[in-house]
Amino acid sequence: MMNKMELQIEHTPVFEKNLQAYEDPAIRFIINQGGSRSSKSYSILQLIIVLCLTKKQSVSVVRKTFPTLRTSIMRDFFEILKELNLYNENNHNMTEHLYTFKNGSTVEFFATVEDQKLRGKKRNILFCNEANEIEHGEFIQLAMRTTGKIFIDFNPSDTEHWIYDLINKDPKSILIKSTYKDNTFLPKEQVDYIENLINVDENYYKIYTLGEPPTATSRIYSHFKMYSELPEKIVDVVYGLDFGYNHPTVLVKTSLCEDGRVFVDEMIYESKLIISEVISKIKSVVEPNRIVFCDSARPEIIDELRRNHIQARSSDKNVKAGIDTVKSKQIFMNVNATNLWREYKLYSWKTDKDRILEEPVKLNDDGMDALRYSIHSLKKPAYNKTAVGVYKLKFR
Repeated sequence: MMNKMELQIEHTPVFEKNLQAYEDPAIRFIINQGGSRSSKSYSILQLIIVLCLTKKQSVSVVRKTFPTLRTSIMRDFFEILKELNLYNENNHNMTEHLYTFKNGSTVEFFATVEDQKLRGKKRNILFCNEANEIEHGEFIQLAMRTTGKIFIDFNPSDTEHWIYDLINKDPKSILIKSTYKDNTFLPKEQVDYIENLINVDENYYKIYTLGEPPTATSRIYSHFKMYSELPEKIVDVVYGLDFGYNHPTVLVKTSLCEDGRVFVDEMIYESKLIISEVISKIKSVVEPNRIVFCDSARPEIIDELRRNHIQARSSDKNVKAGIDTVKSKQIFMNVNATNLWREYKLYSWKTDKDRILEEPVKLNDDGMDALRYSIHSLKKPAYNKTAVGVYKLKFR
């Protein structure tokens, strides 16, 4: 196929492996499992562009939610087109998130939470990006409407998933594993960072450096469920705030249902914010007089929030007790809280060889900290009508 192409594309061996799998008539599911910066997603996009140029194709590129799709795989697709001098603004329907090539090939982008798209028209080729975010039922609907090959890529942060069943039980599937070593275009700084994960945590090293699943028992939470709309009987709302600068500043909204269920949403998740920006953003999303439970290690910031009429309170910083509280509750997290979902899947206990330590890995945990502040701090005696002038919540 590549001999027919006049276009010169610099690519990694991952591209070639996916091309070989595509040309094998016995294979339908081309599954890419890999670590950080292994080029798996980028290589699949390069191949999709080649296939669209070679023959008229209809392609769907999907991910769980549109915000993460737009800022990752969709952005990469159009950057590749521009680097190859193939992009034509007139062929880009930005409203429908659809690109049409000169020969009539089309590539559309949509989120699996868009039900009408999930059950929409057929396609020749499907690419499920970060497929471990996608529900099995959603994948079945997509696969039913795909007449040709299906590309899948994922970081193996889950220990159990329908993707593993597809790999192990379907003879029409092929597994392509890749790591950062397959990507010869990586700068040394990124290589050093990925290799240094061995000094951070064994499971992060397994997932992001080696591209292998983590130790099953090290994950802290596994019981969260998704929601898209809040129930009617919400008895109170509080917020959890974790301060950051190089790390993100995270604000989590926690809605408490009459029946004891807890509904969590992501309100702020942003790095490089100065205190004035934090205050402005909090005021834009937090209702007046709502309690914001904050990282108690930063009393000076809490004081500044209070001076700006934000009901900031120091959180209960007992990490182990807080985790136990979260584990004891029915937690529902907004389907669009993409950063929280990413952290949730990675939030793990530190490991020492085969021994699991009762201390969380301090990496990609800012949202989980904010979530814990909001839920566990409700146990504090100060949270009652007399002390803070709000509804006294029965939280058992």
